[in-house]
Amino acid sequence: MNLLPWQTEQWKQLVDRRRQGKLPHAILLSGSAGIGKHQFAELFAAGLICNKSNDDGSACGQCRSCLLLQAGNHPDMVRIEPEEVGKAIKVDQIRNLSSFTVLSAHVDGGYKVVLIDPAENMNKASANSLLKTLEEPAKNTVLLLVTSSPQRLLPTIRSRCQRIDFITPDHSSASAWLQAQQVSQPEQWLEIASGAPLTALQLSNSAEKEDKDIAKHYQTGLDTLEALLAQQQDPLSVATAWQKTNSLRAVGWLTNWVIDIIRLASLSTSANSAQKPPYMTCPSQLSRLKGLATQLDLDGLHGYLERLYETSRLLGTTQVNEQLLLEEILIRWTALPKNRL
Repeated sequence: MNLLPWQTEQWKQLVDRRRQGKLPHAILLSGSAGIGKHQFAELFAAGLICNKSNDDGSACGQCRSCLLLQAGNHPDMVRIEPEEVGKAIKVDQIRNLSSFTVLSAHVDGGYKVVLIDPAENMNKASANSLLKTLEEPAKNTVLLLVTSSPQRLLPTIRSRCQRIDFITPDHSSASAWLQAQQVSQPEQWLEIASGAPLTALQLSNSAEKEDKDIAKHYQTGLDTLEALLAQQQDPLSVATAWQKTNSLRAVGWLTNWVIDIIRLASLSTSANSAQKPPYMTCPSQLSRLKGLATQLDLDGLHGYLERLYETSRLLGTTQVNEQLLLEEILIRWTALPKNRL
């Protein structure tokens, strides 16, 4: 793994603090999914544990500590994640940290590192258990909490961590990086991945090996929305089709389209109605989104967007009836207030 081009500022910030002896005992790495926060955390942890790290704070990759870490069995590194994808981090997983933090590092004066990802998946019991560790920090122990949803963490946890924010890289930087990874049509994959380059890379690889219809589903998505508004398709049938592919991904695309429609609808009420917004999540769909922006009421779109955010949260964090949830948001789409043309 290498440090990603858009992470250099965050890296320098933490390395400088380490050199000054002011490294926080708990660091919250926060930012959108798919931009490389976990990769950053692994690289920083490796630099902390390395016996003879480089001048830039990175691991040498050759010492005994580095080799143990690469093998996945370094005694000074603990990774905590849900036992099943999408499930909660259990309280016992956090309680086990107490026996880890009281021990000294195996290298004299070295660091011990705990990496929790995704931190927002801690349930109430596990979050409260972590508070005890945060309130009584052990010497030379660093906790790295990785999250895409910091608002879902307890305020008391957030307040005890030094927060490092990661922003989604600009389009040109992300596209250049994807091209260097041999991704064809990087702009298309960035749009499908909501601008997240690592997600774009994953989806492009998946399209080659597993789901060859990802790009097709995206390109035909607006056909479905237009047909629903024209009452040419049934929300229940569309919900069934979305559930068979990927509900959360489909709702994410719908959210991005609605955001762009709101941008265009807002612009149409101003003196610059002939222009396009300075930024669009889905630029390849501009003309069709403009058409939808002229049809739909702006206030209704804002309310609908809030419901889409809640739908994504429910799909990603709870055991809900996906079919019913998708049916509801698609029925709401067909019932959005219309403009008088």
